Amino acid sequence: MFARAHREATSLPNLLVPIDLRAGEPTRPSLFALSEARRIAHQAGATIYAIAMADRELSPAAVSALGRAGADKVILCEGPGLGAPPLEATHGAALLSAVERVPPLMVLFPAGGAGAQLGPSLAARIGAAFAARADLVVSESDGPLAGGVGRVFLRRWRNDRASYRRLDPVEIERPVVALLSAGQVTDHPRAAEVDVEVIACPSVQTSIEEIASEPDDRAHLSLAQVVVVVDTAVAGAALARLTAAAPPGVVVVERAAAQALLAAGVPDILIGVGHADLPMVGTPRARVGVILFGDAALPPRALADVLWRAPGDPGDLVWGDLAGALAALAAPAGSTGTATGSRVPA
Repeated sequence: MFARAHREATSLPNLLVPIDLRAGEPTRPSLFALSEARRIAHQAGATIYAIAMADRELSPAAVSALGRAGADKVILCEGPGLGAPPLEATHGAALLSAVERVPPLMVLFPAGGAGAQLGPSLAARIGAAFAARADLVVSESDGPLAGGVGRVFLRRWRNDRASYRRLDPVEIERPVVALLSAGQVTDHPRAAEVDVEVIACPSVQTSIEEIASEPDDRAHLSLAQVVVVVDTAVAGAALARLTAAAPPGVVVVERAAAQALLAAGVPDILIGVGHADLPMVGTPRARVGVILFGDAALPPRALADVLWRAPGDPGDLVWGDLAGALAALAAPAGSTGTATGSRVPA
């Protein structure tokens, strides 16, 4: 039934973005996912739906933020227990109800949120393909989707960040559920004129009862803009200093914990301290840099946008050194270089 409804709806492609809420407000990666959908909507002729699951109505400010980021309409699934952290057992049925109401071309989960919990099961239920850490692309050279509009597809990057697998809903004849990477939010060009329609989704009852819950002290890590991975075998003394000095939006983490963190979300900037063998990310959207010490061998150039060599003992590394590396990475692509024998990049 769903596949038939999807084929009928492809003339008006729908991009659905499930929204992660924190204290009733959409997260930054959720707004980025909407802005990415909006970026290609004009060419692809798509309608963008934000899906919010909560135990109460959304505030006008939250709805306005979703509209400014790119949502044409908001589907609100409201019910008991939906204000808790999303789990398949508690939120899966509500999400499926919203998706069945508006058959999608793609369902785009934001980075660092409920995508890893809800995405694979949703894809299985609706017969969709699933992709983790993907980029959204629109092309006019591959033939139109409908009515002469552009064709939208996803690129799922391999670990070498030099090649990717393409997922085109038209070619595979089924929708795609994907986890997007993180990035900078861009408001709708006509944000001041946006008037977002909120559509109520029928309440879905669940037999799951929450007995207790505990806050996750590491939950904020997946939403970090900058992740600093420290190899404690080389730069153990730097870990405490960097952790204490890190400003908001920057997370310092041991190498052993980095892989699980990067599986939950892709940061804008990734810095490795003390070791060149960084955990890789699945998209080249993140800028990657390395801070080396002494005579450490340089990694292959393709692995990093910036290589920063800090002379002396790793324990001497201070926030100023890292701030310089971050500034170099934040510069336009192609303007950064390899620094050797100095704390200042070439």
